[in-house]
Amino acid sequence: MDRNRKILISILALLVLSSVIAIVDISLNMQQKRGGVSIRGPQVGSGVGIVRVEGAIQMTGAGSPLAMGQGAESIIRRLDDLEHNGDIKAVVVRINSPGGTVGASQEIYQKLWKLRKKNIPLVASMGEMAASGGYYVASACNYIVANHGSITGSIGVIAMSPNLRGLFQKIGIDMNVIKSGKYKDILSSFRDLRPEERELIQDMIDSSYRKFLKDVALGRNQNESDIEPIADGRVMSGETALKYKLVDMLGTFEDAVDKARQMAKLSEDCPVYEETKTPFEQMFMRMEGMFRGGSLMDQGLRELHIENNYRIEYRYVP
Repeated sequence: MDRNRKILISILALLVLSSVIAIVDISLNMQQKRGGVSIRGPQVGSGVGIVRVEGAIQMTGAGSPLAMGQGAESIIRRLDDLEHNGDIKAVVVRINSPGGTVGASQEIYQKLWKLRKKNIPLVASMGEMAASGGYYVASACNYIVANHGSITGSIGVIAMSPNLRGLFQKIGIDMNVIKSGKYKDILSSFRDLRPEERELIQDMIDSSYRKFLKDVALGRNQNESDIEPIADGRVMSGETALKYKLVDMLGTFEDAVDKARQMAKLSEDCPVYEETKTPFEQMFMRMEGMFRGGSLMDQGLRELHIENNYRIEYRYVP
């Protein structure tokens, strides 16, 4: 009983300590951002809106009880708010993502393209990674800024499924499958992929790839034939992407904000409207990061191998 009580007290102490650290971290960040580009204060008037695309791109959030809407749907809602806010004269899309599902990436692209057609200047800012679906989203913007070391490119489509047939046979597991058609269990992990099934999946991959290539060419104002030679799934640094005209400039997030101001003909001290979250939302997000551990890139790649093996995706897979 004493041992169980000690374990319970230790867990409670850890939760309290984590909450205190999260609150202090949030307070420090808010103080720092008041002096930087992330303005949340009472400033009003024409300015630049910020939207963030972080982690694996999928339609909804990752499903964690602590998650605060990191999916494509919340990103589109944020873009919709910026679109209908008369004070927003330009938008910076901050991207730190290895990509994700085809449908979610396409919906964000189409929403950005809608804003672009309304002549709202869009500037993409690449963080440590904006690859595959992350680059797909960036290509919808008028202008792309990457760091020298940003990982980008990876223009292509992938679908994966583990083949556990040999393992199942070894340990004596048989699967009973009752299905309505011969393709209903396509990409099942307990049997080999038949040639005609592989052809079906390849057709889907090719169709999604052609859409990817077409949209990137449209966004970059280039011919598909100019992009296709490097649209073979290769990843590259921001510096290399500049050479291939996949990005327009090497620079930081601050540089991207400055470029958005210039494109919208705004003053250098105009407001920058960050996504606002309540202190509780920020605390939960900080705590989630502490418990899950790892960077956004690491989390996204872990999700790929654990959860997303049966999806056709615009995603970089190392």
